[in-house]
Amino acid sequence: MLFMCAYQVDRDKQADTQAFFANMTQEQIDGEVPDGVKQIGRWHDMPNGRGWAVIEADSQEALTSWMMGWSGQATFPLVTPVMDDTDGRKLVKAMLDSQ
Repeated sequence: MLFMCAYQVDRDKQADTQAFFANMTQEQIDGEVPDGVKQIGRWHDMPNGRGWAVIEADSQEALTSWMMGWSGQATFPLVTPVMDDTDGRKLVKAMLDSQ
């Protein structure tokens, strides 16, 4: 399952969080996503401490585990399931065909 996850870094933790992010070791980067999670991409609005990630997760528990890794620094005001064009077309076509 794919999820679009918006994040907002707590304002009082923004400088420390950005410093941590900028200086993550390869080991920390490799360990950031737990089993059952794949980060497809992440985009940042650095000055405002917010951004968006597309995450592939095997389960809600796996997704929540990834989010908990950042929960001391950020909140996730929007987490929503998404799909690509191919799957979206299939879904809409099946819905139209069943009418």
